[in-house]
Amino acid sequence: MDYLKKLPIKVQLSMLVTIIIVIVIFIIFTNYFKAANVVEKKNNEYFTEMISQMNQTVSSNSDVVKRIVQNISYNSPIVQQYLNETNPVTKFVQYTQLKSYIADMISMKDGILDIALIGSDGTKFNLNGDINNLIPLKNEIPKKQLYYFTGLKTLPFNNENENVFIAGAQIYSINNYENTKEIGTLLIVMDANALLGSSNKALRMSGSKTYALDRNGNVFFTNDDAVKLGSAYSPLLEKDGDVIIQKGVIPDIGGVIMFKLPKSELLSGIEEIRKQSFLIFFISLLLLAIPFFLVMNNILQPLKKLMRLMNEIKLGKLNNLQKRISLQGYAEIIIMANDFNEMLDEIDDLTHRLLESNTRLYEAELVKKQSEMAYLQSQINPHFLYNTLESINGIAAKEGADKIFHMTKALSLVFRYSIQGTDTVPLREELKMIKSFIYIQKIRFSNRFEVNYHFSEEILEYRVPKMILQPIVENAIFHGIEPKSGEGLLEISGEVSGDMILLTVKDNGMGMEDEKLRMIMNSLSAKHGLIGQYQDRILNIGLANVNNRVKLKYGNEYGIIIESEIGYGTEIVIMMPAGSDSDV
Repeated sequence: MDYLKKLPIKVQLSMLVTIIIVIVIFIIFTNYFKAANVVEKKNNEYFTEMISQMNQTVSSNSDVVKRIVQNISYNSPIVQQYLNETNPVTKFVQYTQLKSYIADMISMKDGILDIALIGSDGTKFNLNGDINNLIPLKNEIPKKQLYYFTGLKTLPFNNENENVFIAGAQIYSINNYENTKEIGTLLIVMDANALLGSSNKALRMSGSKTYALDRNGNVFFTNDDAVKLGSAYSPLLEKDGDVIIQKGVIPDIGGVIMFKLPKSELLSGIEEIRKQSFLIFFISLLLLAIPFFLVMNNILQPLKKLMRLMNEIKLGKLNNLQKRISLQGYAEIIIMANDFNEMLDEIDDLTHRLLESNTRLYEAELVKKQSEMAYLQSQINPHFLYNTLESINGIAAKEGADKIFHMTKALSLVFRYSIQGTDTVPLREELKMIKSFIYIQKIRFSNRFEVNYHFSEEILEYRVPKMILQPIVENAIFHGIEPKSGEGLLEISGEVSGDMILLTVKDNGMGMEDEKLRMIMNSLSAKHGLIGQYQDRILNIGLANVNNRVKLKYGNEYGIIIESEIGYGTEIVIMMPAGSDSDV
């Protein structure tokens, strides 16, 4: 036993697996050859016999019907004379003979419910039931065929609906062999169960689910209580549980016989083999239990001791890192314990080094924060600049410098708007700031361009990211209209399209070449809309800033679309979701 403890886990588990494989293979082969022979033999014999019996029965019964069809159609002068006769008086005399003859034909085969003759001249004859129910079936009988079985029909007889087959044939005159003509149609109504005859009882006791189908796929016999006679067969029945499906053709009626046999019924002959297999399996388990538990105990006990130490280390106390473990058992367990102790030594060393590094980084961060604070303190207070602009605005008003007054007022509004703390604003406020910004630019450019605004009252209530239009408008003025000779036109509009807001800035400026436009669009579609080393970097930074803000706030499906044509101008559309009136 001590020797086994020293063996590697791989060797011991290999020995255990080898024993299990040998036993399992023995069980598999023992059961396989016995079960395969029994199942194959029983399956083939059972279904072959049942299909053969069904076809023999149907063939025998259908042969009787075929002979009756031929006798009535061509071997009986009574039928030929009756259908060929045109004199009503003579036809009435022949009716009595025909009735007696047809009654004799019905008695020749059990299950024949009625025989009907339908003449080409409109003559109608039958003994039982309503012949008007049979007249529509006349068209199903093909011409120039000795006999034909229709699909399953449901007809009333004796105040009850009966499932029947119609065997029929077109009757041709035999008085003139050189010029045969169709004189009528023969229809024999036969109970559907009569086709199977004595097979009904055998099929019901076979232990399988049996389905006899006509040429149209309707069930005319079954021992399955869940299936209604006359209904269409459902393929779902073939997926019902663990069963075996066998099919065979019934050529006489163009139908199909199907057997659905539970495997438990089919495999009943190998129940003894199954019990023997379970007995061998349980004995094998008992024999394997002792070595299995010994091996598992030799593995689990050292591992549990190691896991306890690991859980103590996970508590995060530095004192636990000083602990070490000593395990006895498999060679792999001892090696693992030694490696774990070495790892603890390295962790202990790395922990001290990490603490020292963190201390240095913390000191460096303090220095950085102090530098940033000094830099911020050196900056001009934004409110001081705003107050200064207001002072200039007051002086300009007092001195009567209207242009300076309006210009500083517009600049003050833009500056105050830019330092507001809120992230989103109503589009109305954004548009107010844009108008102030454009006022300043129009003074700068001496009114070289005109601006048209197109916004509905509805869209002005939606909230948008602050300063979302200013970079686009600035780009349109400086990169589109400024280089252009002549008067410029800037159109700023907004609309709600479905569940989106579209803000458009369009100019009639210089436009862009296709290559330049393609590079800008590619850079905007890249991750976070980063701009590459492109010559018009200021233009790209403004577009990228707006594009990134929209995508980060609302998702990658939103952002900027640019259309431009050299010499005709540029149109930039900002797409954002249309939310409630309080926020986009």
